[in-house]
Amino acid sequence: MKKLAIALACLACAGSALADTNVALGGGVTLTGGGFWNSGEWGLGVPALPSSVTDGVYLPIQTQWNLGTVFWSGDYGADSVTITLNQAAMVNQLNIQADNDNLYRIQYRDQANTWHDLAVMAPHLSWGMDNGSTTLDTPVAATAFMISGAAGRGDNHFAVSEFQAIGTVIPVPEPAGYAMLGAGLALLGWTARRKQRRS
Repeated sequence: MKKLAIALACLACAGSALADTNVALGGGVTLTGGGFWNSGEWGLGVPALPSSVTDGVYLPIQTQWNLGTVFWSGDYGADSVTITLNQAAMVNQLNIQADNDNLYRIQYRDQANTWHDLAVMAPHLSWGMDNGSTTLDTPVAATAFMISGAAGRGDNHFAVSEFQAIGTVIPVPEPAGYAMLGAGLALLGWTARRKQRRS
């Protein structure tokens, strides 16, 4: 009976021991605001498709901020890049490649569709595009992330070329899994009753 109980517990937990991965990979990207594709005194620039933000590909470090990126100019928080995950996930680390001299406010949307502040990310200070990373003190259950410019340093010219959310997807139980679990519990109950009768 103990063996059956252990097997059922393992079945119920199946899929929860997945390795951390980039759960933002291939996520939908939406741009909001009027500052996109404005490079000010830097000229026209070369915009990238919004989907490039979640394609898993980093540009060479020190690529000019408005060449092959999603870039914008304007006030802090006036424009935003929203990444919608393909499936809700528990996230414990964020990676970004962005224009090096600015700060980026990261918010996340929970499973109840409410937005929360999460982090302010700073790429390494170099020149052009560079990488930054932050490990969260407490993992969050997220369905989407929003990136916008944050005050503190920079020139109000922002760019993002890659965003990654590292964690594990939250499994959606399948009906067949519920059926197997129910059958296992019924068998467990039947075995317990049978044992009682013998006693």
